[in-house]
Amino acid sequence: MPPPPLDTPKTFFGPFDAPQNIQNYTEDPSGLILLLNNILRVAIFAAGIFALINFLISGIQYIGSSGNPEIIKKASSRMWFSFLGLVVATSSLVIAGIIGLVFFGHATAIINPVIYGPPTP
Repeated sequence: MPPPPLDTPKTFFGPFDAPQNIQNYTEDPSGLILLLNNILRVAIFAAGIFALINFLISGIQYIGSSGNPEIIKKASSRMWFSFLGLVVATSSLVIAGIIGLVFFGHATAIINPVIYGPPTP
């Protein structure tokens, strides 16, 4: 007897259960917004970690430059761009909060929106 065709993921991978918290993203109509909100939070956290690592590396470069003006300039530039990236990431959240407060009456209206829909039974 030939094997069944592998035309669907279930026949290809076999039976499997959904992850434990996947219902948070699928049952509620605002699941996509919840997913994007979580991605935004991770991106802001990653930007902070990246800036901290850049500050540490450029500080070590600055200390170890031994007065070499090229290395000092490179380290200072790296610090400045790390700081500027943090300012842009932070100010984007602040601007979104201000716009949400002005237009929607709540500071988290854009950052953490609520979708109203028909009541679920």
